[in-house]
Amino acid sequence: MFGLMNFKNKNAVVTGAGSGIGRELALQLAGRGANVFITDIVQDRIDQVVDEIKARGVKASGCRVDHSNVDDVEKFAGEYFSQWGHVDILCCNAGIGVGSNFRELTIKDWEWVMGINLWGAVYMLHYFAPKMIDHRSGSILITASGAGLIGLPGMAPYCTSKFAMVGLAESLRGELHKYNVKVSVLCPGIINTNIIKDGKILFADNCGGTKQTVVEKFYKTFGVSPAVVARQGISALRRDTGIKVSPGLQMWPAYFLKRLSPAVYQGISRFFFKNLVFRDNR
Repeated sequence: MFGLMNFKNKNAVVTGAGSGIGRELALQLAGRGANVFITDIVQDRIDQVVDEIKARGVKASGCRVDHSNVDDVEKFAGEYFSQWGHVDILCCNAGIGVGSNFRELTIKDWEWVMGINLWGAVYMLHYFAPKMIDHRSGSILITASGAGLIGLPGMAPYCTSKFAMVGLAESLRGELHKYNVKVSVLCPGIINTNIIKDGKILFADNCGGTKQTVVEKFYKTFGVSPAVVARQGISALRRDTGIKVSPGLQMWPAYFLKRLSPAVYQGISRFFFKNLVFRDNR
């Protein structure tokens, strides 16, 4: 169909692709004929996903990158362009999360989340987007979150990073249009991925520990498959959609309620936080 992106023989980079949404984005791009270069912080995950991509009959490679480290990203960019020449699709997906009452957060917690979620995307864009501009062609997908559209209690660092990523994507979408570089942002809801296991849950339980296991169970029970979210991301790339919000009942009701009545949304949000999920026992 006219105007829809064709992925065949395109060169794609997907960050944080060792598991979850990133892995599914990489596999689905490969399934549509794209060559895929992935990054992750865990080498074993990289090796496994690269093998899965190659099994789909396309070119694949992987590199261990700490996306919070600008030197790491600069080195990766140099290696990528020396090996692959150009980039057609960039998926800035690497991310982690922290759940905590604000008073229990440390500066290190803030730096960790912002370093990977926000600066990780900024660093990749800094080294990859100019190549797309020079080439007058390219598509960028930034994985933000529904938490980048509505503020959620107990997730201040995560929401801060994701709101920033939505703003970053919207700004670049307007600016890069004249260079034929398309920018989309993906805003999913609750997803059954490793983000809770790999992140930090600092909410205290009644036994002196944390609610990490409880939250992991919640995400496994109510989270949708990352394959579903990746399909939404592929659709956003294919159709050049600005903001792709999860369909169904996960995000849209809260998003619309916030837009319709911020005060009502805040009241419900406070009640939910206080009484249903992350009760403050002190």
